[in-house]
Amino acid sequence: MRRSESRGSPPDSQSGEQILDRADWPWLLGLFVLGCLTLTTFALTAFSLVDTVGAGPSLSRGVPLDDAWIHFQFARNVARGDGFAFNPGDPTAGSTAPLWTILLAAVYALGGPFPLAGQLLSAACFLLVLGATYALTKRLAGRRWTAWLAGAVVAVNGRLVWAGLSALETCLFAALTLIAITAHLSHRKGGHYRLRTAALFGLAALARPEGYLLFALALADWVLPALASSSPVSSLVTRASRLLPAAAVFAVLVLPYLLFSLRTAGHLLPNTFSAKASFNFQPDLTFLSLAARYLILDNPLLLPFVVLGATVLLGRARLLSAWTVGLPLVYAFLHAILYQHGRYLIPLIPFNAVAGVVGLLEARKLAHRRGWRWSGSERLLVVMVILLALAGTAWRLPTMARQFAWNVDNINQMHVGIGQWARENTPSEAVLALNDIGAITYVSRREVVDLAGLVTPEVIPILRAPGGSARLIEFMAGRGVDYVIIFPNWFPGLAQRDDRLTPVHQVTVARRTITGGPTMVVYRTAWDAETQ
Repeated sequence: MRRSESRGSPPDSQSGEQILDRADWPWLLGLFVLGCLTLTTFALTAFSLVDTVGAGPSLSRGVPLDDAWIHFQFARNVARGDGFAFNPGDPTAGSTAPLWTILLAAVYALGGPFPLAGQLLSAACFLLVLGATYALTKRLAGRRWTAWLAGAVVAVNGRLVWAGLSALETCLFAALTLIAITAHLSHRKGGHYRLRTAALFGLAALARPEGYLLFALALADWVLPALASSSPVSSLVTRASRLLPAAAVFAVLVLPYLLFSLRTAGHLLPNTFSAKASFNFQPDLTFLSLAARYLILDNPLLLPFVVLGATVLLGRARLLSAWTVGLPLVYAFLHAILYQHGRYLIPLIPFNAVAGVVGLLEARKLAHRRGWRWSGSERLLVVMVILLALAGTAWRLPTMARQFAWNVDNINQMHVGIGQWARENTPSEAVLALNDIGAITYVSRREVVDLAGLVTPEVIPILRAPGGSARLIEFMAGRGVDYVIIFPNWFPGLAQRDDRLTPVHQVTVARRTITGGPTMVVYRTAWDAETQ
């Protein structure tokens, strides 16, 4: 290792094209090996819990969230030529992550079986996150061992490993945001905004709609320095005009899905935004409290250094700090629900790790300035710091493995199980009305009406209007719904309509960890001329 690498280098010294070189490959290889070991151990631990937690044979394979099955349904239809649709031939912008859907469709077209193929794809994205974390940390800290430490902390984070085996888009989005921010920081002092960087932000926006927020923050970060110039107005106009080609590249990537959403649903963002978000000028303090709780649990030992590092990065990497603080705040104003292990904020885990490592280095500098010296070996100190940082994160791995096991069992027992029942006990032309649409639709292969509004946006205003149950009855009758499959605790008004709905089947999970209710009930409908 060269002297400049062992002692570190200023952040701007690596502002050129190349951040990684051949000397980084052994470090990256070590990270990937650690990531593979973590994924494998996590999966084996989760599946070995079949006997100890008393789950069942359904735990042998599966995904921990019904949303993954929604992606599988979209992907299967795309791969089979049935359009970007949930019900074959009925286009809808119900996918929050169109890029992830396309990737899954490609895997399916190549013969990859779901859910395993989706889990392998998300696991590959998990490994990509580790490499991207390494690159960003090296860009900011200039040291390979610190870059490796940040990646290693991410590799043993139980929530991110959960996401890496979930077949969800979470790790893809995390990887793309890391790569895009690294590119932004590397070229922000140039005369023009790099088109490749804009393209990376565009891909991130196609992986999750939060990517639009990130690109807006990136543009603001690039333009703001003009305000400090001697001619702020002219400088601002000049820098803004130089953003036009980059904005055009971004638009070329994202406009097709935005226009598709506008055409099929009447609004630019996916249906999930209308169904799940509600803006209010008063932020949801419960959301912020839960976000802080997850931040603490991720690594209580590293937390003070995360705060210190985030403060330091306000000067070095404003975009990174704005992203890690801005995303939770925006969610709080949208009154989103931070459930399912805080999965909407899981993409911030690598950035928090980067901030933590930067904070460690800053704490070391502060200690030296105060004359504090470590009397032992410098190498021993580094090893101790690495072990403590890893232990402070890895302690949650067994808990998350157990949670993963129960989550998979819940979904397989309830959603997959009801999907199998519907396939075997309902006519092939039957129409099902569901509040959880993923696995039941994929397994049963029945046409569905989505009572949550994700792929049936016409339902959303009905849900928000007074007398929603009566209006839902009319709507379902008009759509020719044959069976209604719901959580009674979600739709108590519907569950009480025994004049229209007759229960014929139900599944109750003994230990609910991820489902919206303990019991899901299948009702046979009975419409008359008045309701239809």
